Amino acid sequence: MSFAYVLLALNLLATRQAPLGAQLHIRLTSPVGSYASRPGDPVNAVLIAPLVLGGETVLPAGSQVSGRLKSVQRVGMGFVHELAALDLEFTSITLPNGESLPLSARVQDLDNARERLMADGSIRGTRPTSSLSYRFGGYIRTALAWEWHARLAVWLIKGFLLQVPEPELYYPAGVEMTLALTGTMAPFPPTAVEPTTRRLTDDERARMDALIAELPTRTHSLYSNRPSDLINFVFIGSRDELAAAFEAAGWTQPTRAGLRANIRRIRAVADGRGDSTAPMTDLLVQDAKADMSWQKTFNDVAKRHHIRIWKQSASWDGREIWIGAATHDIDFAYMRPGTAMTHKIAENVDRERDKVVNDLVFTSCVDMADDMERLDVPILTQNATGDPMRTDSRIAILQMNACEEPAGSLDGAGATLPRHGSKLQRFARREILSFRSDLLRENMYWRGYEGMRYMITAYRQRGGRSNASDPPPPSAEDSQSSNRASFVKDMLR
Repeated sequence: MSFAYVLLALNLLATRQAPLGAQLHIRLTSPVGSYASRPGDPVNAVLIAPLVLGGETVLPAGSQVSGRLKSVQRVGMGFVHELAALDLEFTSITLPNGESLPLSARVQDLDNARERLMADGSIRGTRPTSSLSYRFGGYIRTALAWEWHARLAVWLIKGFLLQVPEPELYYPAGVEMTLALTGTMAPFPPTAVEPTTRRLTDDERARMDALIAELPTRTHSLYSNRPSDLINFVFIGSRDELAAAFEAAGWTQPTRAGLRANIRRIRAVADGRGDSTAPMTDLLVQDAKADMSWQKTFNDVAKRHHIRIWKQSASWDGREIWIGAATHDIDFAYMRPGTAMTHKIAENVDRERDKVVNDLVFTSCVDMADDMERLDVPILTQNATGDPMRTDSRIAILQMNACEEPAGSLDGAGATLPRHGSKLQRFARREILSFRSDLLRENMYWRGYEGMRYMITAYRQRGGRSNASDPPPPSAEDSQSSNRASFVKDMLR
């Protein structure tokens, strides 16, 4: 009997299974949309972060994920549906060596998107007449409609000045999602996955430890000089090498704050859409603004990945040294210290650090990836506007290369889908959706409820900041096995 147990244990060591809920971070390589896609259409993606089990990579980045569009709900002319919907089903994953494995997974997160994810993983669009501009226009139209001769002005405001957002869902190649396994996969055979990046040698680690000890640990607010984001990156390379890597990973640089940029950002907020070049608030390191900044967003201006980067006077084997502070904007926040409106950041800042690492390593523009612990970095603290920040105090170290042939680039992918109908169809649909919304919601009862909801939301955001001295309770997200969490234990080791 004991011999049988030994054989069973050896078999379990030789084969590994991914647990339910394990996360796969993917990037679409084919577009999908509610207007033109049909049930059964293929959906393809690439794994952009490895799946690691027991410290070993079992699904390497670059694996191809395949599935189909299970169901779709089209808004069309707006007679039947106000909301668009998509249900994606992923059924197989193909490793870089060509081996294909069955897969059962649902969408768990749609990165930086305004759409809602249902419990079954299906995606629901937002009501187009719920945009801020349309709601504000509703108050104007209600006031004007008190006089019968203002009906023409009402129609002009609704028909030409205030536009409703596109209600159809459209996800081009490059949109990123997180899948959660809903079924056990076939056991993974033991495979040797060659690392795409090297780690620091013992000698390099000793030198890097001395260099990091001289680097700043925090950024500071420009106006209040309060300590803000944590420094969680060291980059080795030139400005051009850094820029090439971030561009290959799909990140964009923000525009400088100004009248035109502010108007564009306000319109994005009012119309319920994204702004990939929205300005970023200036933060200081040693009284200097960032030398470059990068961000990645989609269709929600309230959400974005972003990082600020400063050049340092130190060097590494004759190459330039840069430091960076990365955080993830997840919502708007109001009436914070020093500002009327700003972004709220995700509390676990290590997830954003790991997101940046995975994105850049995936491009093959990184030669060395490692990390080191900083004992002088607080594990729990707050940024300048009061958002709590939690970290394992480790700093990522990336050495860049010339990035001459970046991997995973979607340039020239070519595949497209129609996003919506003709201008005449869109105009007719807008009028139909507006009429439906006005019939149900253009009254004092709905407007009163809506105003009260805004006030309660603003009050909760204002008073919901936690005390940095109190350890936060563990979240459901932290209890799951995340590929982005602790990339040293997972990706690098």
